[in-house]
Amino acid sequence: MHLHVTDPDRRNSGIGVACVRLTVDLYFQRLKLKRLFCEPHAFNVAPNRTLQKAGFKYLKTHMTVPGPLNFHQAVNRRVIER
Repeated sequence: MHLHVTDPDRRNSGIGVACVRLTVDLYFQRLKLKRLFCEPHAFNVAPNRTLQKAGFKYLKTHMTVPGPLNFHQAVNRRVIER
């Protein structure tokens, strides 16, 4: 999942948290998951705050390359379980 609230007037309104919660519900229902992990960039405050408000728990910070177009970076591993 990749989410951006691009309208400055709608930021900090709770729309991002609502989207994450709805998407998480969908993942758990459709995919029959027991646990879902997210790893946002450790120093990007907005996604870390959004995930926390949506119910994700912090596990650890570690260094990784999250994808072929990315660079070595610190990420926060977060999890939500049902």
